[in-house]
Amino acid sequence: MTIVDTSSLGHTVDAISEALFFEHKLTQPERQSAARFIAGRQGQPGAYHGLFAPLPGEPCKSLKLFTGETIGSWAGSAHILGQEAYRALLLLNVEARDVQAATERAASAMGPRLAEPQNASRGMY
Repeated sequence: MTIVDTSSLGHTVDAISEALFFEHKLTQPERQSAARFIAGRQGQPGAYHGLFAPLPGEPCKSLKLFTGETIGSWAGSAHILGQEAYRALLLLNVEARDVQAATERAASAMGPRLAEPQNASRGMY
C-alpha cells in the first residue's frame, strides 16, 4: 500500500484515512514518511490560515471527501483539507520534532480564528 502521493495532499490524506478506517497496519517508516510529507505542507502557499496546503496544481475547488461529500468552494475545500490533514497527522502519532512543530504552528495559526466573535461578512466556524 502506497500512503504518500507526492502530487496530492488530498490523496495522501485519503490513503491514511483508508488505512486507519480498515485497520491496515502502517509500518513506522510509512507513518514517518506520511507525517513528514503532510508536515511539509504546513503554512505553504494555498494553506487556509496556516493549516496544510494542497500541492500546486492540485484541484481544490471541488474536493471529494473520504466519506463521499463534495465541497464546492476553494475556501471550504482548503479549510476541510487542511483540517483533515491535521487530523491525519495527529493519528499517525509520529514523535519527530519537525512534525510536532508543524502541528503546533498550524494550531497557533488557526486557533485564534476559532475564538474570534462570529462575523457573517468574514464567515463563521
